[in-house]
Amino acid sequence: MAGIGFRLKRLLKEDAAGGWIRAHLYGAVVSSGPWLLSVVTLATLSVLARTVVTDAAQDLFRSMVAYTYTFTLITTGAAQMVVTRHLADELFRGRQDALRPIYRWSVGATAALHLLIAGLFYALAPELPWTLRVLGVALAVIVSCTWIAMIFVGALQDFTSVGRAFVVGSVASLVSALGLGRLAGPAGYVAGFALGQAAIFFVLSARIEREFPGESADEEWRLLRAFGRYPDLACAGLLYNVAIAIDRIVFWFSSAGWRITSWLYGSIYDTALFLAYISTVPALAVFLVRVETDFYDAYRAYYGAVIKQGTLGQVLAAKAAMATSLRNSLRGLIQIQVPITTLLVVIAPWMGPIVGLERAQVWIFRAAVVGAALHVFALFETIILLYFDRRKLGVEMAAVFLVANGSLAVASLWLGPRFYGFGYAIAALITVCWGYRRLEQTFRDLEYLTFASQPLSPKIAEA
Repeated sequence: MAGIGFRLKRLLKEDAAGGWIRAHLYGAVVSSGPWLLSVVTLATLSVLARTVVTDAAQDLFRSMVAYTYTFTLITTGAAQMVVTRHLADELFRGRQDALRPIYRWSVGATAALHLLIAGLFYALAPELPWTLRVLGVALAVIVSCTWIAMIFVGALQDFTSVGRAFVVGSVASLVSALGLGRLAGPAGYVAGFALGQAAIFFVLSARIEREFPGESADEEWRLLRAFGRYPDLACAGLLYNVAIAIDRIVFWFSSAGWRITSWLYGSIYDTALFLAYISTVPALAVFLVRVETDFYDAYRAYYGAVIKQGTLGQVLAAKAAMATSLRNSLRGLIQIQVPITTLLVVIAPWMGPIVGLERAQVWIFRAAVVGAALHVFALFETIILLYFDRRKLGVEMAAVFLVANGSLAVASLWLGPRFYGFGYAIAALITVCWGYRRLEQTFRDLEYLTFASQPLSPKIAEA
């Protein structure tokens, strides 16, 4: 709704194979670019750096990166949702000149906030040398700002430069980390990785600045007012990102976790879960393309019939077409995700040693792959609910996922290692079932929700 759909349609109308591939590759970048490439880069570094740094240094590095991505997602969660909605509102109004100031204020506030948060976190962390503390703060600021930049990437015209930025930045992270790690040990390892991530952020920022020329006054106040208009979106974003991370946090500070240094922890759960997330990338790409093209067209047709005072028959026909599009989108998700999940569950024992998973982690990976697939369907339901402005239900979905994932992670620890990962899968299943029920209610009552939300009489201007 922020504009990416129009660009994807143009790609899909190009030559059948090339346009389709580019559209879905861009969907993969927009939906999962930062964390996908970070996981791939980390995995590659783990293999190539065995002769460069010690296992202890690699554990410290992986822990710092995992903490950075986990907690910056949480701390930017509220802003991501509100800024996305505000950006969509401004694009709908045709206020292109507002986009650059919105971006600058969003990134500036995010950088300042994370400089403070990460500064306190590392300043108070004992046992870490000052170089690693400074680099940890820098990495947190860069990654948090990249999450904000990704909101605006969807509205860019130049898909090629965005994809190139992620590829070049990830290669730079890999090469710099290996080179500096050989020279300066753990600090060089972290510095090299941060350099590549900084390259990604600055290239994206340059593209956003070029794409959206023009200035608009008082955008900072409009942005602040957006947080006042959409507190439920802020709450949903925060709860959802806490829900994604809560099981990892529970494992870090449990008997299944171990202390790396200071208050940085790791667990047997981490690697298996991150690899399971990668299995959802094709489905996320298909989901983005389908929802932002086919479903959005049907969605606009429905509300177009309402706004243009269509007959009841026209409104109901548009609703039926929208429901059909939604079912087709869901069917596309199932067709791509279920075979991938099934294949990974079957080949996990053979794949595990190749990607560095221990025997116990293979068992976790199998459960986590199923959980990740269900998680995609829960995300699908949540986003469709937000399309219909069911913001309170978005908060409800995030809260259900948070409570279920946290409590079942604790339960799986109590039951023992054979149940690790099953808490996430069951929590995702509960959320999917809850979301399906809410989505059914929304479609059943859609006419009432559509018309009852409109004012019954025009507002009278105050004297």
